[in-house]
Amino acid sequence: MAGGKLSARQKMINMMYLVLTAMLALNVSKDILKALTKLDESLTETITTVGAKNQDAYSALAAAAAENPAKALKWKNKSDEVREATSELFNYIGELKDTLVGVSGGWEDEEKTIPKALDAKSKPLNFLVTEQGPQKATELREKIEAYRAKMIQIADNDPSITNNLQTVFNTEKQKEGDKEVSWEEASFGEYPLGAILPFLTDIQARVRNSEAEVLTHLLKNIDAGTVKFNQVDAMVIAPSSYVTEGDSYEAMVFLAAYDDTQDPQISLQDENGNSIPIDRIENGRGFVKIPANSVGQKTWGGKIVIKQTDGEKVYDIPNTSYTVAPQSVVISPSKMNVLYRGVDNPLEIGVPGVEPSKIRVNGPGVRQVKPGEYVADVTTMTGQKEITISVSVVETDKEGNENTRPAGTKKFRIKGLPPAVGNIYGRSENLLLSKSAVANATVNAKFEDFVFDLDLEVVSFELAIPGSPPERVRGNKVPGSAKAKIEKLRPGSTVTFRNIKARAKGNSRVKVERVAAISVDVNN
Repeated sequence: MAGGKLSARQKMINMMYLVLTAMLALNVSKDILKALTKLDESLTETITTVGAKNQDAYSALAAAAAENPAKALKWKNKSDEVREATSELFNYIGELKDTLVGVSGGWEDEEKTIPKALDAKSKPLNFLVTEQGPQKATELREKIEAYRAKMIQIADNDPSITNNLQTVFNTEKQKEGDKEVSWEEASFGEYPLGAILPFLTDIQARVRNSEAEVLTHLLKNIDAGTVKFNQVDAMVIAPSSYVTEGDSYEAMVFLAAYDDTQDPQISLQDENGNSIPIDRIENGRGFVKIPANSVGQKTWGGKIVIKQTDGEKVYDIPNTSYTVAPQSVVISPSKMNVLYRGVDNPLEIGVPGVEPSKIRVNGPGVRQVKPGEYVADVTTMTGQKEITISVSVVETDKEGNENTRPAGTKKFRIKGLPPAVGNIYGRSENLLLSKSAVANATVNAKFEDFVFDLDLEVVSFELAIPGSPPERVRGNKVPGSAKAKIEKLRPGSTVTFRNIKARAKGNSRVKVERVAAISVDVNN
């Protein structure tokens, strides 16, 4: 009676009850019996106080269910079962007390505070234990046992609640000296009405206290799994702070809660299982700084552990990827954005932070050689002075759909190949050669100070020898028919190699129509 999870006040009252009932066995006076009514009144006050607090708990459960049915309705419905079972037993005991007073002689006052026959023994005993037919004490025990089982079931067999209910509602047989007696006899046998009434009120107090314990359990279950925080910050997370013209800046805006009284335990690993150190933890947030020591796609993830009143909560950090790109800088001489006809113009195209495989390039004559490298052939665009090359990026949304967004455009001017320079013996100016050297010369051509390294071969030229009409020559050698004419020239005569035509070695598509003429003075 004085055990279990009872308040100090309740334990004291129960001890007083035990002492007084022991004294009653010695046939103490009516003054002592009247003192027991004071004990009964004190117990009733306690019952009223606990009952009021229980009503607050019911209201809290109802409000939680109305606000968030998915989370709290289950526990509110269980509280309705608690209310029904508690009221049934509590009211049954109240009616039993009124009936006992009635069969024992009624009330002494109109307020029904003091029974007339506080010392009555036989009538209460007959009514509760020895009377023929249903014994009320047994019926009470069965109701107490049913209530105890119901509360344990509603509390989901919580060990602490189960142990306390079995203690405060112990209805097992009891020892009286060397004799074992039933709960009914131990509780009501040979006791006067003045002792029985506080005992029944005490059972009502235990019912109210048990009701409170189970309601507290239900309220805790509403918040089970809920992480407790004491600070909230507004957060903004953007996938990138770098946005190109024509694109959209995107960000997530939300409230982030944290507990500033403790730092979480954060463990991180890379794709190879290697541990990644945490740079620092501030206000519940871990800051990660991973050195970018090699290029390529990197992946990392981990766990966050925080301590709560009901144990540790573990949260997985989803695998997150980022790409390390090589250092680069773009310096564009805008006046030299030129594409030449007749050659494959190489282009390197990239978008910062985007894999080359996700880049799409469009433009007349543009084709991809390998990721990030392209060539532009504008040979056939004879009437155009410029073209526009556009770049776009393929992105995948959360649903896995691919979308293309523009990344930028650039205009290029179109120009023909510049004039080449003709030469013989590696020289193109101030030539003074013997007749024999001129007659055996090979005509060559090359680009001087040109951005493309193109080796040219002469395919034809026109040879002008003084005193003879110009002769068209195929190939790059002076023909035998012209050699005799050159041998007859006077010193100081000038031989001219003009209208030279050339092409790129190994690429007949590159034709050079403009090659500067070569003039040679004959000295002997």
